[in-house]
Amino acid sequence: MLVSFNWLKQFVNLPDSVTPQEVAEHLNLSTVEVEGVKALGLDDAVLEIDNKSLSNRPDLWGHYGLAREVAALWRKKLVDYKTEKIKAGRNFKLKVEIKEPLACPRYLAVAVSGVKVGASPNWLAQKLQAVGLRSVNNIVDITNYVMLELGQPMHAFDADCVANPKSQSRVLGTNLKIIVRRAEKEEEFVTLDNQKLKLSEDDLVIANEEKPLALAGVMGGLESGVTGATQTIIFESANFEPAGIRRTSIKYGLRTDSSMRFEKSLDPQQCWWALQKAVALTLELVPSAKVASDVADKGDWSGRQIALDIPVNFFEHKIGFNIPLKEVKEILTNLGFELKDKKNILAVKVPSWRATKDVILAEDVVEEVLRIYGFNRVAGSLPSLPIVPPEANKLRQMEHLTRACLVESLGYTEVDNYSFVSLAQVEKLGGEVKKYLQLDNPLSKEKPLLRRNLLANLLENVLMNIENYPELRLVEFGKTYLAEEKGLRAAKNSDELLPRQDSVLTTVFVAKKNNHPFAEARRVVEEIMAKAREDFKIEPNKKIKPWQHPERAGAVLVKGQEVGAVYELHPLVAGKVGLEARLGVAEINLDKLSELVLDHSAFYKSLPAYPEAQRDLAVVVKKAITHAQILAACHKIDPLLSQVELFDAYEGATIGEGYKSLAYHFTFVNKERTLTTAEVDAVMVKIIKILSDKFAAQVRR
Repeated sequence: MLVSFNWLKQFVNLPDSVTPQEVAEHLNLSTVEVEGVKALGLDDAVLEIDNKSLSNRPDLWGHYGLAREVAALWRKKLVDYKTEKIKAGRNFKLKVEIKEPLACPRYLAVAVSGVKVGASPNWLAQKLQAVGLRSVNNIVDITNYVMLELGQPMHAFDADCVANPKSQSRVLGTNLKIIVRRAEKEEEFVTLDNQKLKLSEDDLVIANEEKPLALAGVMGGLESGVTGATQTIIFESANFEPAGIRRTSIKYGLRTDSSMRFEKSLDPQQCWWALQKAVALTLELVPSAKVASDVADKGDWSGRQIALDIPVNFFEHKIGFNIPLKEVKEILTNLGFELKDKKNILAVKVPSWRATKDVILAEDVVEEVLRIYGFNRVAGSLPSLPIVPPEANKLRQMEHLTRACLVESLGYTEVDNYSFVSLAQVEKLGGEVKKYLQLDNPLSKEKPLLRRNLLANLLENVLMNIENYPELRLVEFGKTYLAEEKGLRAAKNSDELLPRQDSVLTTVFVAKKNNHPFAEARRVVEEIMAKAREDFKIEPNKKIKPWQHPERAGAVLVKGQEVGAVYELHPLVAGKVGLEARLGVAEINLDKLSELVLDHSAFYKSLPAYPEAQRDLAVVVKKAITHAQILAACHKIDPLLSQVELFDAYEGATIGEGYKSLAYHFTFVNKERTLTTAEVDAVMVKIIKILSDKFAAQVRR
């Protein structure tokens, strides 16, 4: 879009020292270039502005709107836009009917008779040429001039065509009627540039009682255009729904100055200014012309009033520093906002030309103040972000600990099954189907129940893989759903409680040549408790479940509370599911265990300042001696011993029946100085003595 610098200065008294380049820079409108137009005999400069930068500012598509911005930037008074009231004529009765009020919020029209169509005066032609428009004739040039000055497109019809489209020479009647309606399907229309179109029912047209006269907001028709024979004209100044104009413009490839402005959502109030200006210019340039009708003003356009109550401290809160309230008021007043003071509140009335989907929120008003005040005046600073460690998640830490222990240390493979089970699975385990929650809309009709344990699906995993591997070590972490126990609230303000949903880990061990899977299941518990540095007990299970072996099952207790179970699968259940080998299971309720044993101080330690020392030791003990017992005994020997890690367990003919070999890594560290070899050897002597005295352990050479 081209903007005349002199035209801007008509509405704002800028100092002579202000250059066009400065104006372009302060407008911040992606100015492409500034070039002179002295070849047209004008002492002027033209600013070429990228239209994309004006996409959400329809008020800047005219010189007066841009002048308002310039006045606000230089803190100068904007010259009032003066128009003369139209004195109605009585020659014609002009009626406007809007059949599509949503598509046309406002339509103004007036007839002017005694018109002599001819060349425009030099000043008008030169102004249009300076901003890229050619002069056509005085009437068309007036409509273009008003559009460029106010940003409001206008159109002029030959009144003869409105009265009777078959006559191009004179007005046959005094009754003129304009209808704003949708086009009929495949209705024919010829544009001013002689393009023949077949319209659709989505297009809005300006018509008389017989046919379309113009494609609303886009282009006039060839038959209704102003010609040298025109004596009476009808000025149109209207407001149209932007989306419809854009669709029509794109559909027919008619990208006009008018459509580009209408599709931005124009201010309906400026229709009146534009009509008054066009009539005044016509009466000035054509002395014989006179207003020949009342002004027809139709439509419902009163709903664009936006008023906001903004706390006075809101500006500082959003900007980050204080702009004096006096300066805030001055900036907003210069931009056309109406202000009223209340108690600690600034009542802001948004001007109609900014209430076109532009300034809607209080934050939009803050942005208006800041952009005029100057973004460059905002001091840059980093946000204050305190470094606070997140709240510890005990359950997640316990999951990480057990996963590392089972997958990394014991070689278990993690699986992830769906949370659903079938009726057949429940029946094979010997469970009660009525205790299971049933889904209203299950993913699979075969599995409509929510699981109460992880074992059912793990058994399916075993059956699918046992033929391909000599042994299987599987572990799953997941939730179980117990309808009889209450869990979390369904919603924040709800009294409804969801079923209890604890996180559980379950391991299964099966090997074709291993007849002692219970020992492997117990080893899982031992490793987890050793990693968590907590004592535990396995006691006979008081309540044996149908799928648990009656003699090879025990409850895992920590600090007197049951947190899991270790057992072999019942032989009858194994037969029902089709499993021939014996299978060991370990179940741990991670929710319960994490609350009882997890000490956060054990997981976050600084790196040692002095080097560590390591020793390895293998001992032979009776099979009844557990790793957990040895671990508990070692940690009490000496403060220099920081870590004990079991890295090998072996049973065989070379060890002796009823015995096993356990090999350990011992790590030593002194927090205050470097250890000596003598100190480490002394602690190793203590370890060997304790293991020998307490467990009858023999050092394996």
